[in-house]
Formats: sequence, C-alpha cells, structure tokens
Amino acid sequence: MRRNLIAVLAIATGPILGSSAMADLTIMQQAAPAPTYATTLNFDEPGSPTGANVPNDSWAGAPWQIPIFQSGEGSNLVGDLSAATGQGTNAYYGPYGVFINFANDLSAMSFQGWDSSGPASPFGGGALVVALNDGNEVASLFIDPAWAGAGDSWFNLTTTGGTTFDEIHFLGFSFFPESVVDNLSWNAVPEPASASLLVLGCVAVLRRRAK
Repeated sequence: MRRNLIAVLAIATGPILGSSAMADLTIMQQAAPAPTYATTLNFDEPGSPTGANVPNDSWAGAPWQIPIFQSGEGSNLVGDLSAATGQGTNAYYGPYGVFINFANDLSAMSFQGWDSSGPASPFGGGALVVALNDGNEVASLFIDPAWAGAGDSWFNLTTTGGTTFDEIHFLGFSFFPESVVDNLSWNAVPEPASASLLVLGCVAVLRRRAK
C-alpha cells in the first residue's frame, strides 16, 4: 500500500517525456545502450539468486551494497523474462514497480527497464523513473515504457555539481503494472573514510617516488 501511494504522488509531479534535469541530476531514456559504470548487476553473475521469492537483501554484500531491492508488491522474482525484454537472459521482475535502496551515494547509474503499462494516455499508462537522496526526490522522468522487446529500454542518470542519489524507483501506471529491470551499473561515491585512506595511499606513493 505504501509503495502504491508513493506511485500516485510521484505521477502527480512527473515531468515531460524524453529527459529530465533537476538539481543537477539528468535522467535520459534512450534506444542506444547507456554507458557501463564501475559496479554492475545483470542477474547472470555466478551464484546470483534466481527464482521466486528471492530475499530483498540478496545484493546487500560486496560489490553491490544494495540493502533493499524489492518490488512494490514485496515479492521478488529473478529469471528469464524474455517475454518482456526480448533478450533471453535473467532479469528482475517487480509487480507494482521496482524499488532499489543503495548503501552508498551514487553519482551516475544506467539500467534497462521495461513496464507493461503501455504509453501514457488520459486513461492511464506510462511509467516513472525517480531518483531520491535520503528519501527526498532529486529528479524524475515520466516515460512511455518499453515492453516485449519494443521501445527504448535504456536509462542513464548523471549528476553534476556534487549532487548524489541513493535510491531509484521504476514503476508503471496501469491496473496491474509489471516492471522489469536488467543490466544495472553505477558509480558509488567513496565514503569519507575510504576517500581519506585513498589520499593517504597516494601521498605515501609520492613520498616513495621522491626518495
């Protein structure tokens, strides 16, 4: 119920189709593959969980650091969803949307997304991509979603000016919206402690070279 309420509130403020730029975060929908960033998740990795009722913390460990990955309904399914994607590889299926919470802030992300809601119309349809940081919306994009291998399935989120995000929602608007995502990649912003260690390591290397 809470996820459905979020969906209703989000569509009320969803921007125009194509691309969105708010608070130095741009979301683009495109036909061409988006860039691949440092950390990847395509659900075909060795040992990756598949089947119905996959726990929503299955990707909480390294390298993904995703403590919550779940559908709006609450259940999770990972498997061959070629009927939606047309790709013949594993993907993630989310009834009533896909909701992803990252442990770290992100500066960029790309993924493929499909939704059964169809094109936007006065009677419903369309889908929404929302980026949030600490629970607050940073940017959103209302789209005509791809489905059954047709349409523009790639999304690319980029930031400038130090803007970051740590949560993504992807959801459609129909009687029973079915969302599918695959081929995720992202750049995480280093934690302050990690960044300090990196700087100290660089200083140590420079000192050795100086000697």
